[in-house]
Amino acid sequence: MATGKSTRAIEILRYDARYRDQSMEVLRKSFFQQEIVCIGSEVNLTPQAQKDLEQLCLDVADGGVSLIARDTDTDTIVGVSFNVLQTPSSPEDGNYFEQFRDTKCTTDSSRALMQYMITMDAKVNLFERFRVDCLLEIMFLATLPSYAGHGIATRLVEESVQLAKQLKCGKVVPTGGDERSGTVVAKQPQLVSALFTSRISQRVGEKVGFTVINQVPHAEFVYRGQTFSDRAGPEHPFSTLVVKHI
Repeated sequence: MATGKSTRAIEILRYDARYRDQSMEVLRKSFFQQEIVCIGSEVNLTPQAQKDLEQLCLDVADGGVSLIARDTDTDTIVGVSFNVLQTPSSPEDGNYFEQFRDTKCTTDSSRALMQYMITMDAKVNLFERFRVDCLLEIMFLATLPSYAGHGIATRLVEESVQLAKQLKCGKVVPTGGDERSGTVVAKQPQLVSALFTSRISQRVGEKVGFTVINQVPHAEFVYRGQTFSDRAGPEHPFSTLVVKHI
C-alpha cells in the first residue's frame, strides 16, 4: 500500500518500453475501471475494448512524448500520462482518433469511447482558434488506486507541460522509433490540451493553470440507450476541454 507515500519518492520519466506491462496494468486497474467515459461506454465491462485501448496507448507511446511515474523504492510504475502530438488533418484523411476508430477498434464500447473523443475535439478547432500547427494532447491520465491522493497526476500533467515547452524550443525531441532510425522530424507544439472528464482531473487542470475552453454535459453522450451520466452518476456531470499556452 502507499499510505503516507511521499511524492519525493516518485520519479517522472519518459515512457520506456521496459515498463510496458506495468504501464498497461495502471490502465487496467485505474483508468478502464474508474474513468467516467470508460464507465459511460461500458469499457469497464468489456475486456476486448480495454485491449483495443491498450493498443491505442502503445501506438501513442511510440510517438515518444508519453510519461510514466515510477516509485523509486519499488521500481513500480504507479501513474501514466499517454500523450500525443497532434497536427491538423485534412477532411479526407481524418484525424488520428478517427483512423484508429475505423481500423483498430473491434468492439462497440471502444468505438463509443473513441467517438466521444472525436466529438469533443470537433466542437472546438484548437488549431484554428489559436493559430497553431502542433499541440501536445494529454490523452489518458491515470494513477494506481493505491497511490491516489498523493499528487502524482498533477506532477504528470506539470511534467507534460514542461516536456511540451522543451519540444517547442528544440531542447528535446520525441523518443519514438523514427528518431532511432535517424529520420525524425521534430514537431514543436505551441499548446497543450486535455479532455478532463471528472472533478478530480479538472482540479488537476486548475492547479496547473489550464484554461477551460469548452464544457459539455455527459448527458449528451449516449451508448446503448443510456447516457454516460446515467451510468457514471451525477458526481462528475461534464467534461471540459482545457488548454495551456507554452
